[in-house]
Amino acid sequence: MFYEKQPKRQQEDYKKMLEIVGSLSRLFSNAKQPYLPYRIHENVFAKYFDVKNNARHDDSADAYSEAGVGIGLKTWVGQDNQKVAEFGRLRPEYKHLDGLDLVKKIALYRNKRIKTTMNAHGLKEMLYHIVKRVPHAMRIYEAAFDFIDIDNIEIDSGRGSANNIYFSDGKHTYHFSKSKNTLYMIFSDMVFLDQFDVEIYDDPYDILLNLSKSIKKTTGITTTGITTATPSEPKEMFFITPTEIIKENQLCLRLYSTRPDGTKYVPDKSGLNQWNGARTCYKTDKETGERKLVKVVQRNPNELYIPYPAEDRRRKEFFPPKDTPFELRLPNGDIISAKVCQQDSKAIMSNPNSVLGKWLLRDVFELEEGTPVTYEMLRECNIDSVMFTKEENGSYSVDFSVLGTYEKCYNLEDIEAENDSVED
Repeated sequence: MFYEKQPKRQQEDYKKMLEIVGSLSRLFSNAKQPYLPYRIHENVFAKYFDVKNNARHDDSADAYSEAGVGIGLKTWVGQDNQKVAEFGRLRPEYKHLDGLDLVKKIALYRNKRIKTTMNAHGLKEMLYHIVKRVPHAMRIYEAAFDFIDIDNIEIDSGRGSANNIYFSDGKHTYHFSKSKNTLYMIFSDMVFLDQFDVEIYDDPYDILLNLSKSIKKTTGITTTGITTATPSEPKEMFFITPTEIIKENQLCLRLYSTRPDGTKYVPDKSGLNQWNGARTCYKTDKETGERKLVKVVQRNPNELYIPYPAEDRRRKEFFPPKDTPFELRLPNGDIISAKVCQQDSKAIMSNPNSVLGKWLLRDVFELEEGTPVTYEMLRECNIDSVMFTKEENGSYSVDFSVLGTYEKCYNLEDIEAENDSVED
C-alpha cells in the first residue's frame, strides 16, 4: 500500500483539501455525493504526497514516486466497474476479431502499455489509488494494478454480448466494449484505507464571494462580473485544447515520418533506426577531386536520433545552437548530455549517440539488437511523439506523448483521429 506509508500529516492535509473541494460540489452538481474532478484529484495527490504528477502524459501511471511506485488515480461514484484503458487508435487492428481472439489482443495492448510506462519511468510496481464518493463522504481505497494474465483468460459466456465481452484472468474480471473501444475492470479487490465526511455547502457562491471580498481587503485585488447561475449536472470530462497541451517552454517532436498520403511510418535507416544505416567513409582524390568510397562502417546497434525537421525548427527558437551540449532529463530521472546536430540541424542526439538509443530501444521497448522500430510498435505502446520542456535552469526534460498529440499541439489534420474513443 502507498497511502498507509505516507506521513500522517500529509494524509490529513490530503483529506482536508479533498474535503474542501467536495464542499463546493453545488458549483457543479446537485447530487448527495461530493463532486471531485479527476484533474483536481491528480493535482492534490501530487502536491501532498511528493510524487511526480504524470497525468497529463496520459500513460498508465498518473503519478509515480522516487521509490519507483507507479500510481493510477481513480475517482468515481456508484458501481466499481470502471474504465482502465481506451484503444480507439488501434481499432483497425482488431475490428475484425471477436470473442477470445479479441480480448487476448486487447490484453496484449494493455500489457504493452503498462510495461512501456514502467520501463520509461524506471518503475518497480504499480497500484491504483481510489477515492470513491458516497453520500456526504469520501472513501479511500487502493487496489492491485496488474498485467493481464493472457494465458489464463476465460470468457464469461453468461454475461455481456458480442459487443460487450466479459472475461477473467483469474485475478480480475474485465469487460471490453467493442463499440466504445474501451476496457473496463471490476474493482472487486479494493482495500479500504480511510474515510472522511464532506459537508456540502448549500450555496458555495456566497462562500466564494465572501472569500473574494476578504482577498480584496488584504491584497487590493478587485473582482467583477460574478454571477450565480443555477448549475446543471456536468459530466466528468476534461477537454484539452492545443494551447493547453503545449506551453511556451515546450516543443513536441514526432518519432515518425509521413508519406504524401498522410500515412505514418518510421524510416528503416534513419531516426529511431539510424543504427540500421551503415556509415560510409569517402576520400577525395587531390588531383582529380573525385570522391571515392573508402570503407563502410557498421553503426553501433544503439545509435538513433530524434528527428528535428525544418517545420519544427521554424516554430520557435528552442534548443541551443548546433553542437552545443545541454542536459536532458529522461522520464526515469536519468540526466544525459544531448545536442542538436547533423546537416541542417535536423537531429537531436545524445552524447555519445548510443546512450539515448540504449535507453529507448533496450530498456523501454525491450527490443533485441537488430530489430527495427516500426510505427506499428509505437502505436501498440500508445506513443508516437515526445515533448521537450525547457526548464528554468536552462536544462531540458523529455517525456513521451500519446498518439495524436503532435497534431493536437499544432492544430494539424490527423487521419487516425476518427478512431479516437469518445467518453459517454
